Amino acid sequence: MLKTKPEYDEMLSAVGRRLQSNAIRKLTKLLGSREVISLAAGAPSFETFPVQELAEISARVLRDHGRFALQYGPTRGLSGLVEAVAGILRSRGIADSKPSEIVMTTGSQQGLDLIARVLLDPGDVVLVELPSYIGGLIALYNAQAELVGVRQDDDGMVISDLREKIDRALSEGRRVKCIYTIPNFQNPSGVTLAGERRKELAEVAEQYDLLIIEDDAYFDLYFTEEASRLMPLAALCPDRVVYLGTFSKVLAPGLRSAWLRAPEALATKVELAKEGADLSSSMFDQAIVIEAIREGLIERRLPELREFYRIRCRAMLEALERFAPAESHWTKPVGGFFILMQLAAETDAAAALPEAIENGVAYVPGQSFFVDGSGANTLRLAYSKESPEAIKDGVQRMCRVFQNAKALVEG
Repeated sequence: MLKTKPEYDEMLSAVGRRLQSNAIRKLTKLLGSREVISLAAGAPSFETFPVQELAEISARVLRDHGRFALQYGPTRGLSGLVEAVAGILRSRGIADSKPSEIVMTTGSQQGLDLIARVLLDPGDVVLVELPSYIGGLIALYNAQAELVGVRQDDDGMVISDLREKIDRALSEGRRVKCIYTIPNFQNPSGVTLAGERRKELAEVAEQYDLLIIEDDAYFDLYFTEEASRLMPLAALCPDRVVYLGTFSKVLAPGLRSAWLRAPEALATKVELAKEGADLSSSMFDQAIVIEAIREGLIERRLPELREFYRIRCRAMLEALERFAPAESHWTKPVGGFFILMQLAAETDAAAALPEAIENGVAYVPGQSFFVDGSGANTLRLAYSKESPEAIKDGVQRMCRVFQNAKALVEG
């Protein structure tokens, strides 16, 4: 008897039907190509990985604690690491942080997914920056939230526009639930939320009875003293902030250790949601991270990491000043991995990408970062992976492509 193939689309849930591909992940195949200079890769450079130190720590963990490190563990996380994270949070000004408010996650992305599932019902409104991190947008979108974009300028989210968007949504009878923000050296723009605006954002959350999801993956990678003094939003209004952090950028992303700090009632719900996701994050990874903290490995490396990325950021900014088309402009980050470039209004960054790849350079077209469909003439540039020399070469190649595209439009 012949069997027909099932109509899988008909079997999908509402969430399954909404799932979308990640524009950045589509470009990962370029990362291993020696022929392409990747200004797309928003990942730490392998040159910064403390391979030898981690090899020694890993061997010691296996030798001395292997029967525990290779076993399942508590959903909330290894107790010693949870306590260490509480100490890290207190050092960032989140004064009353305690282990009961912390859940270790398998990368920050899992934290975003878990908090979205715990907080959001279909149709809930979440305010997000224009542009914003694709991974965060996907997690919120998968929870069937309605995403409303808020303008940014050089000082971060524009609070007057935030208020306007909230008032409009409320006047339409929609339920506004939370604000998603990346205040430090934002992915994809590199923009940092100014100190005064942080206070205003906390006031908005209080006034409208909202939560803030604060994604702070790049906190430690600042280039200036002024940037180092900025307080997390979680330090200003801890009862209204879900705070996400990670060890990926300062140790190694292959160690999938990150954390979520939330008011205790929310942290408990996140822990329950995590039980249904993976039972527990890797105990082996967490055991390595806690040993790295105890040995002071991360703290010792931070000045070197900041200088490593500061040099590459400067190389990209200098190359843009030299080679970029006259009508373009770009952000000037004081930390992190990213610069957002804006081309002339008629230029389509996605349409120009194939020619850029043919010329040996890759970037991420910016439109996917904008929930309102704008940003076709923008692109994200990452200076974290390549050498300063390769960055300058890549920027020159890329800008030559943009000049050609401009000539075609004008011709």
